[in-house]
Amino acid sequence: MKILLAAAVLLQIVVAVQTEGLTRALAELSAFLLVLAIVFSIRSSKKVAAKIEAEEL
Repeated sequence: MKILLAAAVLLQIVVAVQTEGLTRALAELSAFLLVLAIVFSIRSSKKVAAKIEAEEL
């Protein structure tokens, strides 16, 4: 899932570099939102791992 989101971010950056106007702004916005999705995905997986580790103790 993280790889798919990272590929989508790269695709949106390429679109943003090659276009102008509203299309560029939307590509930048979607790339930013995808980066946020990756960050929250990583944070939630770390919390789950920490919870599992705490239960094992």
